[in-house]
Amino acid sequence: MPREADILVVGLGPVGAALSLLLARRGLSVVAIDRETEIYRLPRAAHFDSEIMRLFQQLGLEGELLAASRPITAYEFVTAAGEIIMRFSVSAETSQGWAGGYLFHQPALEEALRARLAALSTVHLAPGAALQSFTQDGEGVTAAVTRDGVTETVRARYLVGCDGANSTVRKQCDIGLFDYGFDEPWLVIDTLMPDDSALPPYGLQLCDPARPVTVMPMSPGRRRWEFMLLPGEDPAGMLDDATVERLLAPWATPAQATIIRKAVYRFHGLVARDWRRGRVLLAGDAAHQTPPFAGQGMCAGLRDAANLAWKLALVVQGRASDALLDTYQQEREPHVRGMIELAIAMGRLVCELDP
Repeated sequence: MPREADILVVGLGPVGAALSLLLARRGLSVVAIDRETEIYRLPRAAHFDSEIMRLFQQLGLEGELLAASRPITAYEFVTAAGEIIMRFSVSAETSQGWAGGYLFHQPALEEALRARLAALSTVHLAPGAALQSFTQDGEGVTAAVTRDGVTETVRARYLVGCDGANSTVRKQCDIGLFDYGFDEPWLVIDTLMPDDSALPPYGLQLCDPARPVTVMPMSPGRRRWEFMLLPGEDPAGMLDDATVERLLAPWATPAQATIIRKAVYRFHGLVARDWRRGRVLLAGDAAHQTPPFAGQGMCAGLRDAANLAWKLALVVQGRASDALLDTYQQEREPHVRGMIELAIAMGRLVCELDP
């Protein structure tokens, strides 16, 4: 592992990988580490919009993303009786030159990002490397990184924590979180479903007080369901095969849909109080967490990367003062909060249990 770099990126999910690629394209050297040795092979994020497709196009990824996605045409919120509460139509082409939104397979995105990064001599990828600690001074950050039982020191001008909701970087900076007080447990089920033509071809939120349900087409041949846990239900019990089959029964049989993942998640609305501490910055879920109802969680993190990359490049190359980095949170936080508040408003409608 190189002992020096312009930027140390901690976390190689979509945000960290995209940021690393954007930095390298601007001439910076990057060490990008992730505690996991492989990308996560199951889907997590489900949606990106036309602005994010423009970012992928800038990175030369549009071909891979089109093959691993399908445009979303609409997003409906309906009652248990099927009455439409609200409906969002999604344009087939926007001013960005792309469809208004896409439903996609996240592992395909991560594979494409890693392949682009691996081809660059200015980026050193270090999967299986975990950040242990770091200190900073007026010139840079010194980080202790452990891989294969060996701890090495990496010196960088700046460190960016893209290491997710449980961010080690955020915790070591002792940065608190603003909590919107939205905390809802949901069972998420991802399936392989070669023929889902009998199901809605658009996103569906079933606002049923008996049990709220989300039904989403994913990339071609894949479908996701989300079921809200009711008060008193045991998360572990919800993962029981018989329970999952019963919940899916109105929508698909086991012969039609092969389960590839089932997990209980808590949907939160959280924002880090500070996104910068000196030469350490936060991006993506390390800086903010968005409930999924507006499909903007990953998009928000990628917008962070787009905002931060050119600013870091100008500062590192001596073409702008370090104070430019203070504009990162100033510019991004209002938009992030707007998206979180929109998602929470949608979520409160979906999660209403009073008939």
